[in-house]
Amino acid sequence: MRVSRVGALLMVLGAIAVAMVSGCGGAGGSGGGDTTAGLPASPAGKADATNLDGVQSGEVELVLKVNRFGKKPESIKMRILGNFKRVDEEVLPRLDLAIESHGELAGHNIEFLSGPLLRAQRWVVNFDGKVYEPDHASFEELKSKVEAAQGEEGGAGNAMACVEAAKGFEIADIVHHVSFEGSGETLDGTKVETVGADLDLSAAIDEVIRLGEESPGCKAQLEAVGVPPVAQLEQLEKELKGSLTAARLVLSLDKNGVLRSFNILVNVELPRNEELEVEVLMRLNRVNEVTEVPYARGYSPYPALLKQFGLNAQDVKQADASEIYLGILEVLANRLFGREGS
Repeated sequence: MRVSRVGALLMVLGAIAVAMVSGCGGAGGSGGGDTTAGLPASPAGKADATNLDGVQSGEVELVLKVNRFGKKPESIKMRILGNFKRVDEEVLPRLDLAIESHGELAGHNIEFLSGPLLRAQRWVVNFDGKVYEPDHASFEELKSKVEAAQGEEGGAGNAMACVEAAKGFEIADIVHHVSFEGSGETLDGTKVETVGADLDLSAAIDEVIRLGEESPGCKAQLEAVGVPPVAQLEQLEKELKGSLTAARLVLSLDKNGVLRSFNILVNVELPRNEELEVEVLMRLNRVNEVTEVPYARGYSPYPALLKQFGLNAQDVKQADASEIYLGILEVLANRLFGREGS
């Protein structure tokens, strides 16, 4: 597998993580309450019962890691951590997130820190060490555009486009040999049961292709963050068949089947006795305990933030929500991966 495929594989696993979180269905209860009789007895039944029913707020952590072992070892770790609170399906959730990336990949040293804080009447952005806040008029214009786009099903400016496309996704479609792996507790003390399964990476790649075919908006978003076009995904699938050594998915569920964590771990043999390890980890804590995101102010000039994205105020005024959202996704992905020209 060529080094240029490393990012593609990571983004494929990231897309599968989105599909799994958004598409997992089942007989879920009320987001961690005491209203259900419990999980099915069989490991496969537990996996099928995975859901996010009733989850309106919480603390989420998403980690993506790449380790390349060999003569020139490389590693990169990307992490998203923070709180969310859903308000309405056609309104962006309240968010307080930190987005970071550090390490070395393909010869690039990477150090990046950013994060949005979205409240009803204020958006603040921490980007590369500075905190920005649009003026009131700019905020109202941006908010109007972005929130209008959330009502456009499958639109590229709808942050939930890939979530909507994944509604028919079933975990059973991409795993084999589900087994029970034990009981335990989450970081916030919630009791969970854990199941593991072999991940069918070819089926997972096919699922990513389906997401793009199902929704033009999701396809545009996947391309913006670096998921390659179908022909390259199919080539990646062929390359993996001869070099994949392990692919594993582990799920931890509370007694209502609410997904509290998952871990995807993939190992690939590379030429010259090298090995690639890619891992995606998600944790969900404090379910329905987050009541509000914190208050903050930005002090750096808003036009300076636009410049980071290659824009000016007039560009934003003329752009629609799709152009704004796709541009943000592309710049963030470039910074996270240390890509040139970002």
